[in-house]
Amino acid sequence: MSQKTTETSKDIFAVVTQGFDKMHGNVERTNPQYLQSYTNLQQECLAIWKNFVHSTISAQQQYANKFGINASTPEATTQIIHEMTEGVTRAYDIQSQIIQTAMDASRQNAKTINENATAFAELHQNIFNSWASTWNTKQ
Repeated sequence: MSQKTTETSKDIFAVVTQGFDKMHGNVERTNPQYLQSYTNLQQECLAIWKNFVHSTISAQQQYANKFGINASTPEATTQIIHEMTEGVTRAYDIQSQIIQTAMDASRQNAKTINENATAFAELHQNIFNSWASTWNTKQ
């Protein structure tokens, strides 16, 4: 039994472009879902952390009250706790500003690369045409 097959010939560049566009569309479609899942997980972890710390402090406070332990603290200890809290908060704010600045700079760099991609492609095409014309004249 002979089976006749016909091969269809397609331009490799069209095939690659079509494949890339499909992959790009998939990433573009799924990436927001991925980022939202990450954000949801981060929010859940922050809620767990807060609940855990508050529950632990509450339990310790109940034990201290039940056993008659004096929970008052000297002013120096209170001051140290406040200073540590302020230091950590300031450090986190500075870290956030640094990260935001780096992200903004990265975004601007990506935007610049995107805007210049066509110019780079034209430059490469001109170089190729120059080389090709040199080669063609030597033959």
